[in-house]
Amino acid sequence: MVEHWGAPAGFAVVVPRDDGNADLDGPFVEPELWRGGFGRKLVEEAAQFATVLEAALLVTTASPRAVPFYAKCGFTPAGTANTSQGPVAIMSRSLIF
Repeated sequence: MVEHWGAPAGFAVVVPRDDGNADLDGPFVEPELWRGGFGRKLVEEAAQFATVLEAALLVTTASPRAVPFYAKCGFTPAGTANTSQGPVAIMSRSLIF
């Protein structure tokens, strides 16, 4: 979770996967705070947490609108999936340096 002036600004969830990697659910940032760096901070904190879980990859699903954001955060395309809201990109970020 990140805060702005002492109030919650957003959050992200990291979930371990059966294959040893981790899923990133989110980040979710209050709309009035978009483009303020909160989303990137949440992704970086999620990546750090995933490394504690010893995950080699952080994997997320991205709507077409979110793909550029995840690309700026170091994610690359890893496939596609169909959801009830339409197609989404599967993206991953290596956690091994």
